[in-house]
Amino acid sequence: IVTLPGFAELHPLLPQLRHGGQLTQGALAVIYETQSILAELTGFAECTMQPMAGAHGELTGVMLIAAYHRSRGDHERRIMLIPDAAHGTNPASAAVAGFECMVVESDAQGNVNLDDLKAKLSPKVAGFMLTCPNTLGLFDPNVKAINDLVHEAGALSYCDGANFNAIIGRVRPGDLGFDVMHVNVHKTFATPHGGGGPGAGPVGVCEKLVPFLPVSRVAKRADGTYSLEY
Repeated sequence: IVTLPGFAELHPLLPQLRHGGQLTQGALAVIYETQSILAELTGFAECTMQPMAGAHGELTGVMLIAAYHRSRGDHERRIMLIPDAAHGTNPASAAVAGFECMVVESDAQGNVNLDDLKAKLSPKVAGFMLTCPNTLGLFDPNVKAINDLVHEAGALSYCDGANFNAIIGRVRPGDLGFDVMHVNVHKTFATPHGGGGPGAGPVGVCEKLVPFLPVSRVAKRADGTYSLEY
């Protein structure tokens, strides 16, 4: 589909509406409809299609967490809690975003050790990055309780969507209490990654993180046309 002339020959600086805007409306519609579908499937208020890979989506997600705390003047929250069964890129993304990473241990079953999580939650914690299901292939039965604990500590809960293909259509991460999540669409909706195709890592957010989404964003106007909102 991306080799069709309407996509392949589309210049990024073409006008959105008048004087050639008819050339861009189709592409903007595809982006808008895709992000709307992803928001519904994940249970979040909005999605951004900007991240160009899963790791880029992770970085975007933790930067959103940082922006949220910064907007509240909560500058002491510099710690990102990450389970030892998390996806391996989590600590890298958190570190690149300027956070200090702290490991949360697993219990004997391979799920998050709730006692260790409680012990490490503090006013200095910005967020908790949980791969759901985790790298062991386990769906943590305490996921809602985990997110409740994180929120009670004033932190935000991040869902790594690397294994979203295992739960899609059965449960929505937004309904489990997660605040932000990246989706590896090249894994969940296509052939396994690593085949040389394009990656992507759109990010879904809860309502309170919508104001911090990167611009520009595709918006649908009252007349049914689409535009880029900056």
